[in-house]
Amino acid sequence: MNIVIIGAGDIGLFTASALSKQGHNVVLVDKNGHRLSEMAWQMDIAAKKGSGTDWVLLDELLEMKPDLFLALTSQDEVNLMACTLAKHLGYPRTIARVKDSHLLNCSRLDFARLFSTDYLISPELLVAYDIFKYLISLNSIAYESLAHGAVQMRTIRIPLSWGRYDIPLKELKLPKGVMVSLIYRKGHDGKPTIIFPHGDDYILPDDEVTFMGERNAIIKIHQYFNLNTKQINSVVIVGGTLIGINLAKILQDDNIEVHIIDKNAEHCVLLAEEFPKCRITHQEAIDTAFLHTERIGHADFFIMCTKHDETNIMGALVAKEAGCEHVAIVLENEQFRPLVDELGIAQVVSPKHIAAKQILSFATSKAVSSLILLYNDEVEIVEITVSLNCKIIGIPLSDLGPRLPNDFLIAMIQNRGTVIIPKGDSVICPGDVVIVICKPKYFNELEKIF
Repeated sequence: MNIVIIGAGDIGLFTASALSKQGHNVVLVDKNGHRLSEMAWQMDIAAKKGSGTDWVLLDELLEMKPDLFLALTSQDEVNLMACTLAKHLGYPRTIARVKDSHLLNCSRLDFARLFSTDYLISPELLVAYDIFKYLISLNSIAYESLAHGAVQMRTIRIPLSWGRYDIPLKELKLPKGVMVSLIYRKGHDGKPTIIFPHGDDYILPDDEVTFMGERNAIIKIHQYFNLNTKQINSVVIVGGTLIGINLAKILQDDNIEVHIIDKNAEHCVLLAEEFPKCRITHQEAIDTAFLHTERIGHADFFIMCTKHDETNIMGALVAKEAGCEHVAIVLENEQFRPLVDELGIAQVVSPKHIAAKQILSFATSKAVSSLILLYNDEVEIVEITVSLNCKIIGIPLSDLGPRLPNDFLIAMIQNRGTVIIPKGDSVICPGDVVIVICKPKYFNELEKIF
């Protein structure tokens, strides 16, 4: 595959290296010619000095017949403009990195369509959701965030006291906006059974059940099944970075008490204006006396997400010494990973790794991306962008269902930013994002169907 990448920052360089190692031909474009040439030589990729908004340069690069265009600079405006120009010049697929999470909200405006971009990716938001996933998974067997966080997946074990095992799913009144996506059941002989549920199936005590739904609805699942959960009431975030800000917004939506600590006094004032319900403290992150005085050790969760790896590592150690049981850090430099593992810091996230993973998944297929593998790779959760040539457009799912195999389930449909739980009269339209749960053997067939 031939790929053009705009931006030789940390995310651009890491993504270029990852794609090159997979055998793709990569051209990296950046204004900093000296840094660009040095890094391109180390990674065995082509380099081109210039700007992503230079349409003449983008037009020249069409000679290599690119398959994918990535705008990964640190400026949203540059990335969106570059993708718009590239798309109108004839680049088949484009991805833009955005920092402003409002650009991912399609409730009023679909910014990807407005800027002729196939996919918007926000590494900072992805990292925030990854941390939130770890926090939430303390109460779940598994947790994943899909479609930029609009859809969530949770797997829980049904308690032995569950008394509605004789009610079929079609009559079970689950929280609105939630559906049963998968049932993992241990047989009497010890051999497990994986069930792709339909209306006539049942949920039995001790089943592992995967639910999918809107974020504000899925949080009601534990209460619905009367599950005892470890309540997360308070979270401390050190570093008012974009990651910290995105995480604070997610936590606030779940009514979790948030305490943000930042060393920049002016930035703390801005944070206080944006988060009036949060506690904002102007303080150095690695002040042991301060952490003890503020009783940080009593917080349910502690996250270090400053822009400096060394500070994040030191802050995590101080928090652990202060008594924090659950600690997470943001880490950019992989050279520190062995040290972090040795220190016993359980949750470590990297923006460039998460961004590259998303991009690599998108690059492997024009419309179909494998998101998650479950139960020793026996089940796959796939995200599909519906094309204009899709064979099942406009067909009600009630008519489509009998033509689909039993181990294949359309779990969610996202239409212009709205999440839809599929029903019998639901139809699939071009441009929809469809989440499918199926056996991995169907993956290669999905692109032909959609």
